[in-house]
Amino acid sequence: MVPEERHGPGPERIREVLFEAGIEVSADVASLLAAHAGEMLRWNRSIRLTAITDPVEVAVKHVADSLLLLSFAPFPGRLLDFGSGAGYPGIPLAVCLPGTWVTLLEASAKKCAFLSRVRGMLRLNNVVVVQGRAGKGSRLPIGSFDHIVTRATVSPAKTVALLSPYLAPGGRFLFMVGPGARKRVDADLPGTLSRCERFRLPKGMGEREILEFEPSEKE
Repeated sequence: MVPEERHGPGPERIREVLFEAGIEVSADVASLLAAHAGEMLRWNRSIRLTAITDPVEVAVKHVADSLLLLSFAPFPGRLLDFGSGAGYPGIPLAVCLPGTWVTLLEASAKKCAFLSRVRGMLRLNNVVVVQGRAGKGSRLPIGSFDHIVTRATVSPAKTVALLSPYLAPGGRFLFMVGPGARKRVDADLPGTLSRCERFRLPKGMGEREILEFEPSEKE
């Protein structure tokens, strides 16, 4: 029985929900994931970070949803979380993948302040927070990435157009989208939709699709 939770999902709740999703984490990792979620809900009283405030929903729709990406491991090198917002999926991935360098790209200064707070609080030395907006003006000085992931609402076609300059040769995009999105992905995207996986979220809270896209090599 998971104890009552007033300030976000506790470590036990996190582990229970992740186990239902087929993901096992240590107690230490669960504590970090719970600390991030709790801090998000605390900051959410002042700035808009999430519409989801029920502890179980946070555990399912933020934490477990983010870590479904582990099915696409390994993640060597550098990873960009585009439109990071409250840090999902970038922070849970950084917690679970300490050998991966994770950049959280976010346009909002207030959200970047939150992300920087969590980075320090969790001592995530493999995380960099960058305030910026891709595609506006000159190219951002953030380098290139082996993996670009996003839960943002921008379509895959627009995301590829905006972020292809930041993708390293042989790199990939991972789009976290709603069910059935594969049918809506533009057929003329310059590259290969190499993998599509559909997942059922724990607690009967819906479904998620993750699309792996590899752009064509630039001539």
